[in-house]
Order: sequence, then structure tokens, then C-alpha cells
Amino acid sequence: MKPALKIDFIDFWKTLNKTDNYFYRLLSSHYELYISDKPDIIFYSVFGKEHLRYKCPRILYSGENVGADFTECDFAFTGDFNPDPRHYRLPYYAICYTPEEFVMPVYDAEAELKSKQGFCSFVVSNRGGRVRNRFYDRLAAYKTIASGGRYRNNIGSPVPDKAAFIRDYKFSLAFENRSYPGYTTEKIVEAFISHTVPIYWGNPLIHKEFNPDAFLNYHAFPSERKFIEYIKEVDNNDALYLQHLQAYWCHGNRLNPQFLPENVGAWLVKCIESPIKPIACQPRTLTHYINHNLHRLKKNIRRRKW
Repeated sequence: MKPALKIDFIDFWKTLNKTDNYFYRLLSSHYELYISDKPDIIFYSVFGKEHLRYKCPRILYSGENVGADFTECDFAFTGDFNPDPRHYRLPYYAICYTPEEFVMPVYDAEAELKSKQGFCSFVVSNRGGRVRNRFYDRLAAYKTIASGGRYRNNIGSPVPDKAAFIRDYKFSLAFENRSYPGYTTEKIVEAFISHTVPIYWGNPLIHKEFNPDAFLNYHAFPSERKFIEYIKEVDNNDALYLQHLQAYWCHGNRLNPQFLPENVGAWLVKCIESPIKPIACQPRTLTHYINHNLHRLKKNIRRRKW
């Protein structure tokens, strides 16, 4: 019989289903779970401060460009390369898809290329992102980029099916809102799964995440001009394009084992079973306030406009 565990999810995005999400599913194989307003532990994210009311152990999940503040949380999942033993690296894309979806299927790449209807797609609703918007303008000076989001839409209206839309184009402009080591959302994976070649900017260490032959990496070029020149070269050379299109997405054609649900779940259970005094119940020392203010400073630096 599985032990009972009372949990709650605080300060997440509004559409989160408390009984059908990544962490609930992980824990359900280890515990009999109950959503409770008096939880044994809470999971919280970065969209509010309600989590500060809870005295139980707190586990942060951040899929945004926000790191762990260990003056507020006991354990944390973020995309950062943070060596703290209380931290587990789990970028947002790793919770959006099953491990099987990261394995590149066998398909006819030449037929896929022939089916393409245009040069490049772009699907964005948030107008923020100075680097992304500037690059869009510069690349669009070469060829029209089909914009299917709410921002800069040039196809009539927002697309109902993003995956189907971007599959019709040779390339997908997959830029993050901000650049920070480790911060990687679902954008590049969406392009892979749709069998288009991502044009990527964001995580400068993205080559550690994915096979660099499978995408065009802004960070691998000495200048934006050189990068655009290479995009043009790939666009005009079918053999070179197919080299990128046919390359395995992940190193070894598999998801990093660190992100496998069984490994994430094992670490999570270890945290929950740890006999700790929650950070919320620990005295506020000078070191606590120094660390908290340092985190706030780093957070503001990371959020500077790109």
C-alpha cells in the first residue's frame, strides 16, 4: 500500500490541472496523493507569492528564466546549470513531451523537403524580445517569413494548429524571449517534431542539449551577418539542407537520461523523504537576507530586455 501524501500546487500558470500534470503523475506511482489546503509539501512556480504563506517544505518549479532562491524554497527544478545538491536541472521542454517523442523517427526527408510550401515560419504572440524582433526584420529582408501568431501576423489570422503550420516551411524561427545558459523552452523541440530546421537563439549552451547538426545556431557564429549568410546558403543548397533535416535531434538520438521521468521521480522522492527543517521554519539570519538580496539582483539582471 502506498503512503499518503498531501500536496498542493501554488503560483503556477492558470491552466495547470492539479491532478493531471507532470509532477502529480511522477508522484502518483509512489504515493496516494491528496490535494489539500493543509499540504505536507507544496510545489510552486514563479507567478505569485502565495507560496510564502506555507510552512511545509516548498519545491520550486521554474520553466521561466528565473533561478532558484533557496531562501524561499527547500528544493528546486529549473533550467539552470546549478550545482547545488538541492537543485535538479529540468528545462521546460523536458516536461512537455514524452521521452519517446525525442527519438527521431524514420521518414523520407527528400519527400518532406518537396512538401515545403515556403521559406520560414514564425509563431509568436508576445511582442517582447528585442533580439528576436530585430532578427526577424533582417532575415525577412531576404525572403518573406510567414508569421502565424498574434504578433506580426501576415497570413490573415493566428493559426489554429502551430505544428501543422510550421511543418509547411523549411525553417522555423525558434528564438527564446531571453538568453541565459540553460534556459530552453519547447520552441526548438516543436520545430524538430514538425520536421523543419530550427533557427535558434536563446540558450548559449544549446549544443549541449541537442545535436548541433540538427539546427542552425545563432550562438555558433561570430556575427549576426555571418549567421544570416549561412541560413541563405542552406536555403539554396538542398543537399546541405537535408544534412540538417536528417540529423538526429538529440545526442545519441535519445533524451538526456537525466530528464527521464523515472530519474526525476527518484530524486523527487528522495527530497520528500529527507528529514529537513523547512526553510520557512528556519530563523532569518544575516546570511539569509544577503542571499535573498543577491538572488533578487541576479533575477533583475536576467530579466533585462533583450
